[in-house]
Amino acid sequence: MHTLSIKRVLSNGYVVAVLATGTILIVQHFLLPLFMGSPPLLLFLVGVALAAWYGSFKAGFFATVLSTLSSVYYLIEPFYSWQIAEQREWLRVLLLLSVGGVLSLMISLLRKEERQALMEVLTQKERLEQEIVERQRAEQALSAAHDEVVNERNRLEAVMETLPVGVAILDSRGGRIGANRAYDQVWGGSCPAVRSISDYAVYQAWWGDTGQPVQPEDWAGAQALRKGEPVVGQLMEIQRFDGARAFVHNSAAPIFDAAGRIVGSAVAIMDISESVKKEQALRESEERYRLAIDAARLGTWDWDPISQQIVWNPRHAMIFGYPPQLTLVDYQTFSDRVHPEDLPRVEATVAEAREHHTRYVLDHRVVWPDGSVRWVSAIGNFHYDTHGTAVRMIGVLMDITDRKQAEEALREADRQKNEFIAMLGHELRNPLAPIRNAVHVMRKLDTLDPKLRWARDVVDRQVDHLVRLVNDLLDVSRIVQGKLTLQITLVDLVTVINQAVETSQPLIESRRHVLSVAVPEEPVYLEGDHVRLVQTISNLLDNAAKYTPEGGCIWLTVVLANGEAVISVRDTGEGISSSLLPHLFDAFTQAARTLDRTQGGLGLGLMIVHKIVEMHGGHVEVKSEGLGKGSEFVIRLPLCEQVCVVPGL
Repeated sequence: MHTLSIKRVLSNGYVVAVLATGTILIVQHFLLPLFMGSPPLLLFLVGVALAAWYGSFKAGFFATVLSTLSSVYYLIEPFYSWQIAEQREWLRVLLLLSVGGVLSLMISLLRKEERQALMEVLTQKERLEQEIVERQRAEQALSAAHDEVVNERNRLEAVMETLPVGVAILDSRGGRIGANRAYDQVWGGSCPAVRSISDYAVYQAWWGDTGQPVQPEDWAGAQALRKGEPVVGQLMEIQRFDGARAFVHNSAAPIFDAAGRIVGSAVAIMDISESVKKEQALRESEERYRLAIDAARLGTWDWDPISQQIVWNPRHAMIFGYPPQLTLVDYQTFSDRVHPEDLPRVEATVAEAREHHTRYVLDHRVVWPDGSVRWVSAIGNFHYDTHGTAVRMIGVLMDITDRKQAEEALREADRQKNEFIAMLGHELRNPLAPIRNAVHVMRKLDTLDPKLRWARDVVDRQVDHLVRLVNDLLDVSRIVQGKLTLQITLVDLVTVINQAVETSQPLIESRRHVLSVAVPEEPVYLEGDHVRLVQTISNLLDNAAKYTPEGGCIWLTVVLANGEAVISVRDTGEGISSSLLPHLFDAFTQAARTLDRTQGGLGLGLMIVHKIVEMHGGHVEVKSEGLGKGSEFVIRLPLCEQVCVVPGL
């Protein structure tokens, strides 16, 4: 603080003049006796010099005038008066005044030059300091730029290393400056050094479309350097350094400096072998698809529900009676060919498939321009966008006119067959009644001739067998025509079982089988047709007796479970093969027989059983572990759901 105050004081020349002059005046006033009344006035020039040095010419001249006045008033006799008595004192005063003025002028001039020199030095110093600061800033900026370049290069190298494609940087001569690991991986090993385009000969490659070798100057990097523009998508097959071959996409782009000169190029190479294989497989699949479509004589279609445009193949156009070259049509062109009676069903099925995201499957008719009607079978699927809106429907179409005609012919043949069976059953039934009556007459006559008795018994047994065959034919005819009816009454299942056993007992005994029957002790009531239920159980018992070798075992059981009566007929017979099980309840289905057909029958009994059980609301199933291991038939019939009124109670 004191140093700062002194500097402020010294910076004001007038203050210096006053202080210096006052100090010298005080000193000379106290030393006045030593100078014998005549002190040296030029001593004031020290203050003048200080004032001029720290101030200016004006400050120095002010100090000169102040010194002169102080000398006249305080140091020259008479003291404390402005009068000067002696001439000699006047000379001293004038000398002080003139020398002080000259000294002030000289010092101010020297001070001015010194200040100018100092200002120049200070200016140069300031300029030098500014230059140093600017240089430091430039160095810092350069260092920061260098760091940024390094960081950017590191980031670029990191990005290059993470890329799934090979990347290489070339200089202006085509020499490789750097590359990522993927570049070496594409080439199957460490790539040899490349200093110019001529060194590319070590890389063997062939054009993907022509198979011709790729020349060094034709590589994408070389072309980018030569043309100054990107080269994209060179498809070629390369010879990798590990001996394998691969398909690649090769691309490059030139690198320019700030002046727009080409200083290098960036090359990208990607292994597309898997894509090429998939494309090849897709082309082969499409070719096979087209061959299959043509071989199957299928029509294909692709419908845009928004624009109502349909693209179909020539076969589809021909199926609809259009020229084969008409492959782009609108929806109206399609609907014009659909049979008017089928069009509402077609549109309803399409709408349902679109709404419920299900497959469109429909057979319908189309009308050709000549009026002929063709049948077609169509299958299609809708495709939806992310909002669930149908944007496409594709499918196939087949002309099934021949099949429909064959089905119609088959139905007609089946109808005629059923009519024939019904007629045959009735025609065979007519002569059976007289034959049976004749047998009864023979029994009443009771002949004693054993041969006649044997002949009578044979006729009687065969008539019974023939009656059962005719009844089976008539039942099947009724089933096929939907004319089989049930006389529903309240039925005791135990009674039904007993009558069925009584009916089948002769056959069972004739083959020396052992029959075991297990039924509930109490009556089991259900609603059904008594006669048909007896027929059903009897058919199963007869079937077991026929297909069980003599001396076998048959089990007939009835149990109650979950509101159902479960009837089981099990035997130790020939068993059933797994291939026959699914078709056992079809008409005219039988297991393998011997040539003499000793078991007899037409293969209709199980079909009749199945239908009768179904009409009673039940279910029948068959089990067998295989040939030679017997079989088991299980019938499930619902019991009375309500309180049944038992007759006679």
